[in-house]
Amino acid sequence: MMEQNRARYAVGVDVGGSHSCAAVIDLLSGNTVGSPCISPLDSKAGAGEIVSSLTGNIAAAIESSGVDSVEGAGLAFPGPFDYVHGISTVQGVGKYDRIYGLDVASCLFSTLYDHGVRDFRFVNDASAFALGEFAAGAAKGAGRAVALTLGTGVGSGFVAEGKLVEGGDEVPAYGWVYHLPFEGGIVDEAFSTRWICGRYAELTGTEVSGAKDVADRCACGDDKALTLFREYGERLASFAAPVLMRFKADVLVLGGNISRAYGYFGPELEKGLSESGCSTDVRTSVLLDKAALYGAASLLV
Repeated sequence: MMEQNRARYAVGVDVGGSHSCAAVIDLLSGNTVGSPCISPLDSKAGAGEIVSSLTGNIAAAIESSGVDSVEGAGLAFPGPFDYVHGISTVQGVGKYDRIYGLDVASCLFSTLYDHGVRDFRFVNDASAFALGEFAAGAAKGAGRAVALTLGTGVGSGFVAEGKLVEGGDEVPAYGWVYHLPFEGGIVDEAFSTRWICGRYAELTGTEVSGAKDVADRCACGDDKALTLFREYGERLASFAAPVLMRFKADVLVLGGNISRAYGYFGPELEKGLSESGCSTDVRTSVLLDKAALYGAASLLV
């Protein structure tokens, strides 16, 4: 391996429900070193199997990089999770139930000690996305940025001067918007894939599989699909404008599967923000699936 300054490199890990992806990140340039490594991960397995899978994934990323040593590893982990202490509190969501209460940080420390990884940090996956886009993606160079991931739910992250903002008067508690009230329900229902599928069924009586299905119908000139996304953009602007202005955000970055249909809902979103007096620039993710890797690794800076 190449002899390197360990403080320059860290491993970023994106932990999902069916696999994990790890890569060594150059903390100075923001570039990946070597190829990202993907490993299968059974989120319904026991602690031993899950820790073994994560250990192997991280070790493989270090080996792939050719870097002699790393500062540590940052893991973007789905919640609920005690991110400060590295303890899983996931329960009742159909994944990671069997590691409830597990000190993941200590387990990884013991299994990766021989690989030179001694420091572990944890962060919510949406927060990692926000940090990654701020450090090396669509929000690079901005002073203050908000990121929203739009998919099966709505994730969020608020970043100012490179640091997560999770408390105070400018943001909702923990920087989470999913539970905020909107149109008689909550944000997680209003802007998720569930809403898109349900709304299309209301408009047409036809079932669809998700946002991509509706976007494909837009491309074919489906008026109902086009109407749905215009409505989505208008509603998203109504929700986002006060949140962005309260935070004084320079940039809003959108990620997640629904963001790939930005061409259909973006114009109405931008129009609605402008009409609300919100001047925040809206951008879609540059790093895509790699954003959480960059963001998790940046915790070691």
